[in-house]
Amino acid sequence: SFVYLGHWPSAGSFGFNTDILATNPINLSVVFGVLIFFGKGV
Repeated sequence: SFVYLGHWPSAGSFGFNTDILATNPINLSVVFGVLIFFGKGV
């Protein structure tokens, strides 16, 4: 997200909000995946 904001400084908040909306489900799936992985591993 930092690189995206760096490339589009004029888009500022709009780019940031779009990035958050786009990555939120991905972040959630990654977190759940890691929790399940380590949960089964331990």
